[in-house]
Amino acid sequence: MAGLFFPKLTKFAYAHPATTKAFLSLLFFFTSLYLLINNPETNLAIFRSINGLSPQIADWLQLLLTDLGNGLTLGVLMLCCLIKRPELIIRVLIASILSLILVPLLKQFFDAPRPAAVLEMLHIVGDKRLSHSFPSGHSTSAFLFAGTLFLTCQYYRYKLIFILGAILVALSRITVGAHWPIDVVMGAIVGLSCAYLASVFPLVQVSGKVRTSTLATLLVILIACELSENSSQLIWPVILMRWSLIGIATLMLLQQHKSVIVQREFCVSKARQRVKNMVELGSRSLTQHRKR
Repeated sequence: MAGLFFPKLTKFAYAHPATTKAFLSLLFFFTSLYLLINNPETNLAIFRSINGLSPQIADWLQLLLTDLGNGLTLGVLMLCCLIKRPELIIRVLIASILSLILVPLLKQFFDAPRPAAVLEMLHIVGDKRLSHSFPSGHSTSAFLFAGTLFLTCQYYRYKLIFILGAILVALSRITVGAHWPIDVVMGAIVGLSCAYLASVFPLVQVSGKVRTSTLATLLVILIACELSENSSQLIWPVILMRWSLIGIATLMLLQQHKSVIVQREFCVSKARQRVKNMVELGSRSLTQHRKR
């Protein structure tokens, strides 16, 4: 079961050349797509086509999908991944820091109006926001997560699942009326770029004690952020999903801590047995020497 959600990563410090080529092709695709739709008429037409599908999709499902790009929800998903694949800690932290710097800067610089500030007729699900549309932060986070796993996962079927998941999150930002198509495409570009820049850092092995304490600290921070969130603005399926993920992360962390303790006790027991064997060997040698 763990292999399904946390597929095997490469044992190499850097991505395989074929993986890098596929990743850069993906980045080139989204860049080309941005250039193709970067005009008001095309951008508006695509928005109306995708947003027009909103009434046919349950509101709770749209909100669940779009919440997978929320920093808190995705943070817990990343934490679950890091518990199983702690060698990704450095890359995830670097990519996240780059995203936290770039996205707010771009939003403030462009200060683009959101669809609700421009259009009179559109479908809005959830909060109505009017400013700082470009780029989409949810899309950036989703593609950052997907891109990081894409560069380290061996199996292409899982790579495809990660990217398709990020695309669904990005599309949900349009169906709920929060972003324009160019916002989510640029979010994909920024997220993938952050993941690629972070991939220059090698996969590192972290000791059990340091790993557990670091991940536990991250879990506490995420729980504190979730508790400070105004839950009155969230629907119950989203709240349930978030706390279920936090519960899963907590159980996984406790299981890992238990494994670390068992492994430590095994190493101590093995060391004691080795010392005991050496003492017994020394005693036998000394006894034989005295007999001579």
